Amino acid sequence: MTSKQNDEVMKWRPHHIYCVPFLAGNFPGRGDEFDRIEDKIKKTLRSYADTVVEVIEGADELCRTCPLCRNNRCQSPNGDEEAVRKWDGVIMKRLGISYGERKTAKEFRSLIEQRAPLDFCRTRCSWKDACAVFG
Repeated sequence: MTSKQNDEVMKWRPHHIYCVPFLAGNFPGRGDEFDRIEDKIKKTLRSYADTVVEVIEGADELCRTCPLCRNNRCQSPNGDEEAVRKWDGVIMKRLGISYGERKTAKEFRSLIEQRAPLDFCRTRCSWKDACAVFG
């Protein structure tokens, strides 16, 4: 990680770091706060900024604003918490990162661009139609 650090560290789960920057539009019906945080993730990771991002396990700030998250667990019909944790694990393995790791948004973006799309994206992702990697 570069020596420049911002006071605030963004803490997001792996699939939000990896996937959200490539998604077109927002998820309808998730609410204004969800949209605001999703846009913050997109802006941060698309910007190649020196903003520090930490990989966290479990619900992050985006999850907690989602109406499909209850008791800090994803309850989405497209993938509940157990499925999401598996996706996070696959993404971490393929990117060579781990929980607690910190990189700048620029470093994450560079790493993602080198490795995207993952095999997982081609075979198991239900958001391919909204993903710029496949656009």
